[in-house]
Parts: sequence; C-alpha cells; structure tokens
Amino acid sequence: MEFKIHCKSNYSNELKRKQLDVCRGKTPASPTNPSTELSHRSCQWGLEVLGNVALAGICGGRTGPSMSRKKKNSPKRLQWRLECLGHTLLEVLAGLLPGPWVFRLGEALGGWVWPFMPRRRAMILRNLRIAFAGEKDPTEIRRMVKATFRRTGGNLISAAHTARLAPEQLGRVIRIENLELLEQALAGGKGVVLLLAHMGNWEILSRLIHLFPPGSRAGAFYRPLNNPLLDARVLARRQADGTRMFSKSDNPLRVAGFLREGGIVGILADQRVGAQGDGVRFFGRFTHASPLPSLLARRAKSAVLALSVTSAEPGTWRAVFMPVEAPPTTAHCMAALERAMQAGPIDVFWFQERWKVKVPRRGTVRDWLGAETTGGGGKPLRGLLWLVDAPAAWHLPESWFHPEVVYEIVLAPGGMCPSWLPATTTTHHAPLPVSRTAPAKTLAVIDADAALPLDFVLVPGASAALVSAGQQLVIPVISLPSGVPPVHPDPSQAAFRRP
Repeated sequence: MEFKIHCKSNYSNELKRKQLDVCRGKTPASPTNPSTELSHRSCQWGLEVLGNVALAGICGGRTGPSMSRKKKNSPKRLQWRLECLGHTLLEVLAGLLPGPWVFRLGEALGGWVWPFMPRRRAMILRNLRIAFAGEKDPTEIRRMVKATFRRTGGNLISAAHTARLAPEQLGRVIRIENLELLEQALAGGKGVVLLLAHMGNWEILSRLIHLFPPGSRAGAFYRPLNNPLLDARVLARRQADGTRMFSKSDNPLRVAGFLREGGIVGILADQRVGAQGDGVRFFGRFTHASPLPSLLARRAKSAVLALSVTSAEPGTWRAVFMPVEAPPTTAHCMAALERAMQAGPIDVFWFQERWKVKVPRRGTVRDWLGAETTGGGGKPLRGLLWLVDAPAAWHLPESWFHPEVVYEIVLAPGGMCPSWLPATTTTHHAPLPVSRTAPAKTLAVIDADAALPLDFVLVPGASAALVSAGQQLVIPVISLPSGVPPVHPDPSQAAFRRP
C-alpha cells in the first residue's frame, strides 16, 4: 500500500542505518555515534533559539560532509571568517562578564525569543507531556516550556564563558558529586562508558577531565563543523584539554581499545535514532535508542555510568555520577539516562522530537514499533483517524493496528463509530462546514484533550488544511488511499490490536 507522510524530516535515515551497522560490526566504516550527529543538529536548533551564528563554534555544526572538502570560494571564506569573528567576540564579551551575569543574559534572550517560536514551543510541550504524563498537571507542564527556553538560553550562552576558563577555575563553576563511583569503575581497569544527555552546560563536559581522578584519560566522538576555521579552533581547544577526539574515520576497534586501556568515553545518548536502533521504553514510552553505549561496553567489558548535569545557581552547575544496572543493555542504559534527566527537567534540551513516529513510505506503524513490544504498562501512542470525509465503506487496514497504539476517531456531526473499531473508541466530531482554519482548531482541541499528545493522524486523502494543521502542531499527518482496502486475510493479525 502506498501513502504519503506529511511531516518534516530532520536527518537522514540512511546515514544512521550505516552508523548502527558499523556499531554492530557489519561494515568497516566509521564509528560515528548517531547521538553525536544529533548533538550537532541540536546545536543548530540552539542557534535558532538564540539567533546568534557565533554559537556555531561553541555548539557544533550541521551534519554532513565537512565543508573543508568543498570548493573554497571567496563568499564562503568571507562567511567563515565572519562566523569566526562573531565567535571570538561572543567569547571575549562573555569572558569579561561574571559567570552569573552571562547566565542571566542568556536566560533573558531565551525568554525573549520564546513568543516568536510557536513550532519549537509545540515541540517542547509535546516532549514534556510524554515524559511527565501522569506526574505533572497540564498547567505546570506549560510553565515548564517557557522555563526550558530560558534555561537553554542561559546554558548555551554560558558555554562561551566557560570555554575560556583556565583549568584551575573549572572547580568554581561545576561541582562533581559521587566521584567515588567513577573511581571504583576505573579501578576495574577496563575503562568507563559515560552516558551523557544534552542538559545543563553540556559543552563543559569535554573539560571535566581536569576534575577527574589524576591520570584519567577521556575521549569523545567528534564531527567536523561546516566552518573549517571554527572546526580547527574547536578541535584544537578540546585536544588541548586532554580529551581524545574520535572522528568518523576511526575504526570501532580503536574506541574499544581506548576503553580497554582504562579510558573514559563519553556518549551523548539521549536523542532519537531511526528504526535500526534498539526498541526500549524511555520515560515510559516505546522508542528506539542508540545501541552504541551497550555495544562498546560489552565489547571492551567496560563499566557504564550516567552523568547528570544541572544548574545549581546562575553560572554554576552540578555534575552527578549515577550507576547503571547490570548487564549494560540498551534498556538499562536508557533507564539510567532517564533518571539523570529527571534530576533537572528544565535543564534538558527538549528541542528535538524525541518520540516522533517515523513510518517508512510504504510501511505501517508496525514497521516502526516492530512485531514485539517491550511489555505492557507503558504510555501508548495516540493515533487519530480523521474520517470526516471518508467513504462509508472505508476501513483502516489491519496492518495499522498494534498493541502500542490507541486510536481515536473524528467524524462529521452525527457520525457513528464504525463497526471495525471497538464501541469504546473515543469519538470526536468536527464542525461543518469545514473552513480553512477548522482542522487546526479541531486538531488542537483533540490534542489537548488527554495527558498524552497525539502522535500521528491517519486520513484517507489528506487535505492541504489538515496537513498544514499537523505541521503547526508538530503532528505527522499520514495520507492513506481513499479507496476501500481489502480485509486482511490472516485472522492471527488480530493479536496486534490493543485490548
């Protein structure tokens, strides 16, 4: 069956499939961590939040081949130099001000851009609703959205200040707790895989080597920036701090060898990956996570720890080591990372659709969720069937049912729940006649009607107005054929229906 998915793609699934294949030893290519690629994407979103291109040198660049290999024309060189100049000015100005002032300035900038970014607000709200459904009320979650904007601004601008601090000054701005966990893990002699999240001033993490036990060796994955001038500057600075940078050209065995020699390898593992990742529950919701931390830990027989970075006071942070349950499976790694993120929810960089449903072009929701689930009791996906203009004989193909999905329906006024759905299905009615703004209003009301947000909309023949409404609310709209699909011949497929 062919259908169209109306949503924006944030990165290449092909790239991540190759990266995960490398981790599993299927190809001799590079060991680039998918979460590291997403780290640089998130930094681009940081640029959007703060509206300052100078932050590119602090946070990272867009994924893709290094610009240093492209033709260096004059306009591009001028752009690179201007970005370097902006980066230098930002760091100099941030260095002249006290750390608390820089942090408060960043918070003010974050609060200033908050009203002008409705799509990002919707994205953060969606993530927070999924993460804290049943724990926090809707009013508190909405307050957390603005607080997240402000805190992210403070953390990103503060990265310009902490980047220029002398090593002996780092102890004044970041306090490490539970350091004995790291010391015990290093005593095993097989290295440590350190699970990191995009939270707090995460750019300072590459400098924590100065606060680790004497003789510690730290490493991290690195992706070249688009700007080769900034790329050389940032890379040299991180190496000067004593951090071993692993590039995409390094063999995975080199990373494992570094661990076996007692090294510490930090991995940003909180961002989403494609369907090639391991299926786990994260904050109670089924999703896919990078298997890289687990694979490296098992290959090198290393210990695994998680690290939470939260704001203590303006311009200072707490870094807390947390244990990871053995064995270091992906599920146990993500459970530890979840605890780390819960320590400071508004310090987390929620600017990416962490639980976005990625259905392949000619597939169904089963291709994303898989035939097997991680067990019941989690937070199900909310699917909405938009049947306002659907033919009377139309029905949802059986291949779209799954135990992790709970469907609701939208009907024209007076419409009845179709026989192929349970009688207890939640039913909504759309007002008629349908105006250009009606789908957006109806979709917004339905989305806010439950603790969990809508995850996707299925509709036989999507209208432009409905597609636009889905994009505004960050809800994928999937257009199915309007013809009557055949009844699935395999009765055993009924087991995929959620009771």
